Amino acid sequence: MTKKAHKVFEAYLKDNDSRYTTQKRAIVEKISKKKNHFEVDSFLAEMNKGNERFSRATVYRTLKQLLDAGLLQKITAKDGRVYYEQNFGESHHDHLICNNCGKIIEIKDDKIGAIFNNYCDTLNFDMEYRSVHIYGTCKQCQKK
Repeated sequence: MTKKAHKVFEAYLKDNDSRYTTQKRAIVEKISKKKNHFEVDSFLAEMNKGNERFSRATVYRTLKQLLDAGLLQKITAKDGRVYYEQNFGESHHDHLICNNCGKIIEIKDDKIGAIFNNYCDTLNFDMEYRSVHIYGTCKQCQKK
């Protein structure tokens, strides 16, 4: 999937008069290997473990461009913490987010997708992408 993400991002950058630099390519590579949600500070620390240094501005700018290109999703928790997650090739991305501990749980259920598709069909609405965030309290926090 990484090759496709690179092509999509490169085309997005070209359409927006921006270059696909070595640093942007490295950021996309690192994000493509992430399986979980991440915060910018921890991601920046990961990027700066090697010999090359990545500025905070470069990382933020690239994340914004990836968001605009539809290759990244931004999730804001109730406490204001911001998480990112790659969604290369995803047609939908839904989450349950705990307001207490910030835990993010992926929703993977085709029945939910069918409900949204049927609803959109009823309204003659052509859905291109779906992102649902449901905020509440997780099981562990309910026990406290």
